[in-house]
Amino acid sequence: GCLIDLTSTVSTMFGVSTSLGLGVMSIAAGLEYIFKLEPSLTVYMWIIWIITFLATISVLTGLDKGIRRLSELNFAFSFLCLFFMFFALDAFFLTDLFIQGIGYHFNYILELTFNTQAFERAGFWDVDDGAEDQSGWFTSWTIFYWAWWIAWAPFVGIFIAQISRGRTIREFIMGNMMVPTLMTCIWLTIFGGIGLYNELASIQNGIECGPEGTPEDDWRSTFDGNDVIRLSCLNSTEKFLFAAISTLPLSKFISTLAMIGLITYFVTSSDSASHIIDILTAGGNVEPPKAQRVFWAVSEGAVASVLLAAGCSGDCREGGGDRLAALQTASLVAALPFTVVLIFETYATYKTLCIHVGDIDVTKLTYWRYDIFECGMQFPDTLLALVCPPYYQTKTRLNVVRHKTGRMAQHEGSDEMRKFLENIGFDDDSSK
Repeated sequence: GCLIDLTSTVSTMFGVSTSLGLGVMSIAAGLEYIFKLEPSLTVYMWIIWIITFLATISVLTGLDKGIRRLSELNFAFSFLCLFFMFFALDAFFLTDLFIQGIGYHFNYILELTFNTQAFERAGFWDVDDGAEDQSGWFTSWTIFYWAWWIAWAPFVGIFIAQISRGRTIREFIMGNMMVPTLMTCIWLTIFGGIGLYNELASIQNGIECGPEGTPEDDWRSTFDGNDVIRLSCLNSTEKFLFAAISTLPLSKFISTLAMIGLITYFVTSSDSASHIIDILTAGGNVEPPKAQRVFWAVSEGAVASVLLAAGCSGDCREGGGDRLAALQTASLVAALPFTVVLIFETYATYKTLCIHVGDIDVTKLTYWRYDIFECGMQFPDTLLALVCPPYYQTKTRLNVVRHKTGRMAQHEGSDEMRKFLENIGFDDDSSK
């Protein structure tokens, strides 16, 4: 009902705004590496609103033109960058890492799935490793990413369902779950592998970070004929990608390509999310009014701007932790109510499939007629329902779609349907 649409809208809005905020910081780091442009709140705002402007144009052109063409463009950028980085460093190392990573994944999947860091969060940790990193890891990494993915769930689910119309469930699972999972493993192996190679090679060479203000060139060295940099010495994680690329051949070109890819990815994320929010707030209309499309596209940029501005105190460049905390909090707040909805939607999907294969008789199901907003507007009936439950459970809480179901029964001459309506006390002129 309306409550589910509301939680889906809020969840999608904050989920995409969080992604936009994190992406803006990465794009700003790219601008610093390529054009020596210092990150600041003003730079962040310019990036956000340029992305919002492009997303608004894309969403106005519709799903088959703007959104689709832009998605194909950033897909091409991604693969070009991916293939280059695979062969630019050490293809054999990355291939070995991919195979080994799959083994580690299957070996530790159960342990990691049920790991809640009970001892670390209770205060038991290895003193040599530091208390802050061990106790805060679960919250800043595991919980944050769970919440972030849940916040994306309504948007991604509806969007994929819309573009997958006509496909079987088997095709849906293979095309939208198995293939993306495989591509994610390959992507993380290549980019994560290059980052680990730089870090471990630097440690092997004895590179130390030194005091604050140490020149970045002091963290660079050569390992097995490859230029490397110790990424952990950088003062922000947003710089990791472009710092790692700077050690490869054609670093300026690939950095520019990566930055363009980041921009187009966040444009397509924003326009797709706006498209889904438009549908939800337009009552399921797949072609909502253009003014409404502009409103939601601009709203996403506004929310991202507010979150980043709220996390920037004084020098925005030095407030990375505050910026990230504001974005993480937004994802957690947005995902929490939708987590409950997601549990019920999982069960609803199971029931839908049972109806589809004939294991459940749809005429024997009990439906809720009113959602929470309708009940609030019809408070007297709701109050009487509490006083006299049996009568009002039949009359007001059963989902008998009055006119449509009655006319359908009359048109099709379904004696079974008429008998069902009579048994539940349904009385409608259109069905007589």
